[in-house]
Amino acid sequence: MTQVRTDLAVEAHEIAKSAGNLSGVESTEETTGHVKLTRVKVLDERGEQAIGKPVGTYVTVEVPGLDDTEGETFLEAVETVGKELAAMLQEMRGEVLVAGLGNAEMTPDAIGPRSVQNVLVTRHVAGELSQISGMEGTRGVAAIAPGVLGQTGVEAGEILKALVMKIRPVAVIAVDALASRRAARLGNTIQIADTGIIPGSGVGNARFAVNKDSLGVPVIALGIPTVVDAATLAVDLIEDAGFHADEGAREKIRRSACPNDTPMFVTPRFIDLIVEHAARLTGFAINRALNPSIAYDDMVAMLA
Repeated sequence: MTQVRTDLAVEAHEIAKSAGNLSGVESTEETTGHVKLTRVKVLDERGEQAIGKPVGTYVTVEVPGLDDTEGETFLEAVETVGKELAAMLQEMRGEVLVAGLGNAEMTPDAIGPRSVQNVLVTRHVAGELSQISGMEGTRGVAAIAPGVLGQTGVEAGEILKALVMKIRPVAVIAVDALASRRAARLGNTIQIADTGIIPGSGVGNARFAVNKDSLGVPVIALGIPTVVDAATLAVDLIEDAGFHADEGAREKIRRSACPNDTPMFVTPRFIDLIVEHAARLTGFAINRALNPSIAYDDMVAMLA
């Protein structure tokens, strides 16, 4: 069977629903202002098999556009993502490590590394320094962009495991670029999951898992899709136009879009701007979740 490539639980849920297989999965939707929230809960092994995701909670935040990082929609998205992230960290008190996964030299994969540039790191601010800087009482936050295996010779997950053992955070927030099945979701959909993440899985290059089992602490994954599989996109466009593509047609499309069985991925023309805005959104949302006492304007000034 032709595989539909997606990292988004909301899309995996759509696929399972169309196939009539939703055992072990719950889904709810709500819209507030400009933001649409979809919560998908995978309850058991039946749910894992139905949508191909581990047991856990997946929150998808969809916004109509992030063109203006000072506009009302952007600020609303920051607050919503921050609130949902804080809810997943609700019972965890103590320092948090933020990990920006991905290759900073490859634009569609750079959301993670660029996000940590927008995170307020406070772990080093303590004692008299915290009083002088006006940051007394803030939660300790550390951040790192561990790079990718081809750059360092070390899996990002291995670097994070060593760092977790050293600084002992109560949780890790892992930010990464994702793959979607629909071009309309690129750059304006944010997924928050309490299951961790397997970097590269959406593009067929799965690496060392970054989750509670591998790191020993809870891992909250935060991701934004920046690429779509060419074959998946082609099939969706054909079916959106009212034509049915059976399994044989899907396989022909896949072979045409993936010569020599090499997957091809598509990214928008203005991906550099999309990544810049997405990184600002994720970084600011993390700040709102971890240190909500810091006013938004102060946060902007500190990161200027």
